[in-house]
This record gives sequence, C-alpha cells and structure tokens, in this order.
Amino acid sequence: MTERQVDASIKTPSRIAGWALTALVALVMILGGVAHLAKPEAFAPLVPPWLPAYPVLVAAAVVQILIGAAALWPRTRALAGLAFAALCLAYLPLHLWDYIRTDPVFAPPVAATIRVVVQLLFIWAGVTLWRRGRSSTGSML
Repeated sequence: MTERQVDASIKTPSRIAGWALTALVALVMILGGVAHLAKPEAFAPLVPPWLPAYPVLVAAAVVQILIGAAALWPRTRALAGLAFAALCLAYLPLHLWDYIRTDPVFAPPVAATIRVVVQLLFIWAGVTLWRRGRSSTGSML
C-alpha cells in the first residue's frame, strides 16, 4: 500500500463521519423546524407560560430551518454546527424544567432523562461539526 493509499484509507472513515454528522444536524433542524410549523400545539407545552407560544415556535422554526440549510453548505457548515449547539444548549433548561414541573411534557421521568441525554448529544454533535469545519478552513468562527 502506498503512502497516498494509507492517507486515503484513514480519511475515508473521517469523511463518512463528517457527512453523517452534517446530515444529522441538517435533518434534525430542518425536520424539527417543519414540525414546529406543522404542529405547533405539540410543542406549545414546552414554551414557558410567560412567553407567547405561537410567535416563539414560529421564530424557533425559522431559526432551525436556517441552521439546517446552513449545515448543507460547506462555507457555512462550521457556523451552523456552532448555532446548532447553541440552540440545543438554549433548549436544555426547558427539558430540565420538566423534572420540577407539576405537568411534565415528557413523563415519566425516564422520558425526560432520555430527552436530556439526547440534547447533550446534540450539543456535542454541533460542537464537533463546528470544530471539524473550523479546522478544515482555518477560521476561528
């Protein structure tokens, strides 16, 4: 095996992982945004009562769709990863709130725990996508 073939064989799993991560972020964001618009009543219980649910859900949907679309373009992929991680981090308190609510959205507590773990994995995925994009372009953001 030549040095070039060894380099290619090492990079192939990394490229596949990169594309899988990109696809995950894009799909989660685009499909999540569309779901927020199609069935806002399903997501309204997650919005704190002191916020207007429908405008918040529409704004969240637009942001999610934009992040998902940005993940599909190489020039904006790293920033999309960072935005994905930030948005998931912003959503995390809402999922933690479920543990102390009198009317939890994700009941029983096992469901809430799974949701929090998924949220933490999403944050990791976004940061990883950002780091991959940042290291391949050399940019700081």
